[in-house]
Amino acid sequence: MDIMVKKQAVKISVSLEEYIPLKVVIDRKDEPVKYLAYSKDKTSLLEISVGIASGFIKKIVLLLSKEYDVDNSRLVIDVYDEGDLKVNDESGRSCSYFKTFVYVDGIRIRISEEKVFQYVKMDRLYIGLSNLGNIIEVNLCQLTPSEMNHIRKELAYQ
Repeated sequence: MDIMVKKQAVKISVSLEEYIPLKVVIDRKDEPVKYLAYSKDKTSLLEISVGIASGFIKKIVLLLSKEYDVDNSRLVIDVYDEGDLKVNDESGRSCSYFKTFVYVDGIRIRISEEKVFQYVKMDRLYIGLSNLGNIIEVNLCQLTPSEMNHIRKELAYQ
């Protein structure tokens, strides 16, 4: 996969929708998108929308995650590059590992057991990449108590 980090500020918002544990929308101009789906069997599904022309991430939606853990600590990521992440030539994949970690103020979605080589920070969103540039982790920090309650409630209903 070809990944590029462009040094520019990005603003995100979290949308609270019934039956959807997490929906992150990145403020961008309208353009057609392609969908990258990461799934484990029929128990977990993460969808990433990427602009067809730009290659930049536009939306991240956690639709289903049967395996999740609750951790009563804060989600902290110390070392990262800041910018905008451009994703090229990836159509998603079936994952042998898919687990969500719910913290006091954030959420981590792991779609691989590989070690994170680099984090790219986009506002409150941190994308973990492998040494080959594959997306292996999605983190959202600094969530409000109501956003965290929504995530916990929707995960528990699955």
